[in-house]
Amino acid sequence: AVVVATDARGLEITEQLERAGVEIAATADLRATKLARLAASGRHGRVTSVELDGRSIDCDLLVMSGGRQPAYSLLAQAGARVEYEPRQGIFVPTSLPAGVEVVGSATGDLDQTARHPASFDGARGKSFVCVCEDVTVKDVKRAVAEGFDSIELAKRYTTVTMGPCQGKLCHVAAIRLLARETETHESAIGTTTARPPWEPVELGLLAGRHYEATKRSPLHARHEQAGARVMWTGAWRRPYAYGDPAAEVRAVHEHLGVIDVSTLGKIVVEGTDAAVFLERLYPNRFADLRVGRIRYGVLTSDGGRIMDDGTVARLGDGLFYVTTTSTGSEAVCEWFEWWNAVWGHDVEIVNVTGALAAINVAGPQARAALARLTDADVSNEQLKYLDAKEIRVAGVPCLALRIGFVGELGYELHCAASVAEHVWDAFVAAGALPFGLEPQRVLRLEKAHVIVGQDTDSESNLLSAGMPWIVKHEKEDFVGKWAAKHVAERGVRERLVGFTLPSTVLPVEGAQIVRDGRIAGRVTSARVSERVGRTIGLAWVEPDRASEGTTIDIRVDGTLHQASVTLAPFHDPEGTLLRS
Repeated sequence: AVVVATDARGLEITEQLERAGVEIAATADLRATKLARLAASGRHGRVTSVELDGRSIDCDLLVMSGGRQPAYSLLAQAGARVEYEPRQGIFVPTSLPAGVEVVGSATGDLDQTARHPASFDGARGKSFVCVCEDVTVKDVKRAVAEGFDSIELAKRYTTVTMGPCQGKLCHVAAIRLLARETETHESAIGTTTARPPWEPVELGLLAGRHYEATKRSPLHARHEQAGARVMWTGAWRRPYAYGDPAAEVRAVHEHLGVIDVSTLGKIVVEGTDAAVFLERLYPNRFADLRVGRIRYGVLTSDGGRIMDDGTVARLGDGLFYVTTTSTGSEAVCEWFEWWNAVWGHDVEIVNVTGALAAINVAGPQARAALARLTDADVSNEQLKYLDAKEIRVAGVPCLALRIGFVGELGYELHCAASVAEHVWDAFVAAGALPFGLEPQRVLRLEKAHVIVGQDTDSESNLLSAGMPWIVKHEKEDFVGKWAAKHVAERGVRERLVGFTLPSTVLPVEGAQIVRDGRIAGRVTSARVSERVGRTIGLAWVEPDRASEGTTIDIRVDGTLHQASVTLAPFHDPEGTLLRS
């Protein structure tokens, strides 16, 4: 890196860069060195060298500071007089209104000297005065030529100082440029009129008190009473954990856990054309789904991109119960209604997310706990994996879905929101340990289950995400069929795979996968798994690296670590526990 600064504070960045492992190729203190020429060169958007008065220095980073300007705007709004201080090259408050006192660097007491303002030599490229509004030197010169030669008029003509920074970065530069172009002094140019707000304010806040949209499940009070650490997930407030996430993971693996999944989207699709309607929306089949059975489904856009996922349970010949991701219910319901307006099928679509609660009971003791709370036969023969059945639990009518996002024997119980606390309390009293989102993330990752929006992005498709079995190309039509066929013929450009690392290494989500010195993928999820004994995760890699046992390099804290690709779930790959 090359560092250029006009004061001691600007040069302090040198020490910070060195501590971060950055090699400092050169520094230039403009208080002691007068530079006649400063130029940067590069290729493909990257700096490759910097020229300091004819001396070329190879580097890949240029850090510059032109000094500090006291934040006087609030003082000016209060009535303070602000004038140009030529020795420092800044504007400082010179007189204050009664009852106002200023301390610190806002007084203008800074250890810096004025530097002659830089001028653009006219070489190829642009010289920006205001980065926020993309105002260039050429724009300001044009304003002066057309008669807008005061700072107030130039501001209105070019929008300089009117961006998000409100002049914090460009005010002095604009004034210096105007002074040079009009051949006058900065003190004669003056400053723009300081007006509130000091920082950008949303129009909605000016209209009234700012409220942040918040959704809470019917069980939110129970989570607070249990001491849960609550976090944001989209617009929902959900428990991160109730204490020790690792202990909560162990409870699900070894005994019994219970988690609130009321945030899942819940949509009822009913009508004589309901099966045909879902057949056209989803890439996989639902017309052949038997009553009382469940099937996993992924929605794709017209372009074949993954939009949302969830389960579809057939409760009657023309009655389906669809679940979506926690943040996807509104979008999916709108998607359904939009396509039905186009196709005109005989179906009714109702979003019942807010009316129903959902509780997931999981662990080796899940069946025994459920059996104690219901008169229904919940044996493996009568309530098989991927079965849907209406039963009463603790006296409450529930729709029981035999599914398992966390990889252990489990049941999702959907009931009226008004009685959800009663069902929750019954399982906690039966010995179930509440677990939060963080334990759930570990458990789902052990099964290599994908979270749409985290492990996928706006360009992900089913083939690249490792789910080609969902796409039924032989179907007459479905939303995104042409795109899926195109990807199948062209081939995927990246693949979502699992990987393992030693448990002492944990990459952040978004960590780079490096190949031959270039970025060749990214990590989407990673956690340390006690059950597996290693760090496990999901990552996008180049197709030729998406083979079992292939080695990939992941950058963690600046160091490359070798990870091993795995294509099967990390825990219970055959799904024996889910079906037990």
